[in-house]
Amino acid sequence: MPQCKTRPLQWSASWTILTVLFNYTSANRTSVETLYKGLLSNYNPYIRPNDDQDQQTTVRATLHLIAINDVDELSGTMSTVVYVDVTWKDPRMMWDKADYNNVWQILVPQNLVWKPDLVVTNPVKKVRKIGFDDIMIRYNDNGVALWYTGDYLETSCDIDVTHFPFDRQVCTIVMIPWNYRHRELQLFIVENNIKLDNFTENGEWILYDTAAERVGDGPFEYIYFKLYLERRSSFFIINLFIPVVLLVFLNCMVFLLSADSGERIGYAITCLLAITVYLTLVSDTIPKSSKPISVLTFVLMVLLILSTLICFLTIIGLRFHFRSERKPLPKWLCKLSRILRCKKIRKQFGRIFKSDCRQRRIRSAENQHRSPEPESHPGVSQQTEFSKPIVSIVGSSDGKDASIYRQSFHLGESSEVIYEDCDELPEYELETWKTFAKLFDKYCFILCVSAVIIIGALYFMISSGRLSV
Repeated sequence: MPQCKTRPLQWSASWTILTVLFNYTSANRTSVETLYKGLLSNYNPYIRPNDDQDQQTTVRATLHLIAINDVDELSGTMSTVVYVDVTWKDPRMMWDKADYNNVWQILVPQNLVWKPDLVVTNPVKKVRKIGFDDIMIRYNDNGVALWYTGDYLETSCDIDVTHFPFDRQVCTIVMIPWNYRHRELQLFIVENNIKLDNFTENGEWILYDTAAERVGDGPFEYIYFKLYLERRSSFFIINLFIPVVLLVFLNCMVFLLSADSGERIGYAITCLLAITVYLTLVSDTIPKSSKPISVLTFVLMVLLILSTLICFLTIIGLRFHFRSERKPLPKWLCKLSRILRCKKIRKQFGRIFKSDCRQRRIRSAENQHRSPEPESHPGVSQQTEFSKPIVSIVGSSDGKDASIYRQSFHLGESSEVIYEDCDELPEYELETWKTFAKLFDKYCFILCVSAVIIIGALYFMISSGRLSV
């Protein structure tokens, strides 16, 4: 029975609370409607909010960056998503909140009130106002207006890809109050940077700094919002530079293959084609801008030329290797070979090219086509009339090393000259085409590998700024 008396009391209390809330809400809505009519009945949105029109209207703006969608090197554009919060004071939108049930804030459509027309002055397509048509402006009871407007911007950007992919860019968003001169409207920036509270990072670019500055240029005032960007280079180094360098190194190995294997030409051309095909596949990742051209483009071109040169040198080396021995090696090639093999000769023969070599004529037979059998002499080799020139180093009688250089040749008569106890080798050393081809391949390999290393080192020095171009 007591439980039955309690339920009507609970329902009565609940109904009373709902009635009070409904009356409060109705009174609040009525107050807002009355406030709207009072504020906007005689409002002219084409007149600046100042009571004294000779005074400047002060406007403050802050740019918030949401995302960097794209930076196009070829067209020189930057695509961003931003929103701007703009504040100013309008005395015509002030009220006493005590007269309107403590209503201290209202929202008004932007086309019904005055607002500054902010325009981006460096767009890609067309100049237009920032924002959308259906955005509301929030007013406080003290007349302060808060306007939050967002937009998708495509702005021009002067992009320098010289040091690609280690390049840094500075892109700017320039804003101006389009319809008002400096003496009519003064545009300030709240902070000297761009707000990044809601920023989403880009996969290709690192935003490492921002800046905002106000510049008065003639009758207008400009606000420059600067974005300092650095390219993420890991993708390009791993997928572009390193594979090409490795392919060129692989091409250099052609000089280590045996000339008799018959695979050197095919190997060199295969490596050249591999480099060409790979550069074709990754060409979309290289900036296509011609002003300026990136250093990496020149590096890849030089590596391709080097790979072509390797094929050419391979063919030249094979011609040396398979050249007939009936055609003697020219003296200038002999001298070049002696210079290139200097260290090897020094190890084999000791000191080279010293003077005062004592010559001794052993035997001479004139007007004879055949010579009698010479007496055997220890340390001296014999030679027939039609034998080819030979070179021999023979030990001396006292057991010491390398003192006799012997060269035998026929000039219509039998003649032999022995260089005995000499410290000097002749001006030329007998070489063959095959030995010269091996020497040629050796130095081609060293030069090509050195060229690849030097090219890579120079590129990284230029890209890091240690060496200017």
